[in-house]
Amino acid sequence: MERKKVYIVCATGIATSTMLRVKIEEFLKDKGIDVVVNQYRVTELAPSRVDADVIVATTGMPDEFAGVVPVINGVPLITGVGEDQTLQEILDTLQAAG
Repeated sequence: MERKKVYIVCATGIATSTMLRVKIEEFLKDKGIDVVVNQYRVTELAPSRVDADVIVATTGMPDEFAGVVPVINGVPLITGVGEDQTLQEILDTLQAAG
């Protein structure tokens, strides 16, 4: 399986996304998924320049991203409520991407 790309998107691209990055990288490594995780502010992204397999967002994503790349709500990775389901959704999305 080729290296997968995950974008973490939040309001500032710093603290919250760093916490998510560690959780996602560790989870996917444990599942044998080769992944590169990049952090962004929502204002840094344009749909035409996204080459991620999935975006994990802790902030609202603009409508123009709909249908371009799967977007998963990352808030459960902050709160801990529903964290396991969210990590599984990320894994399932990456596996479905081929």
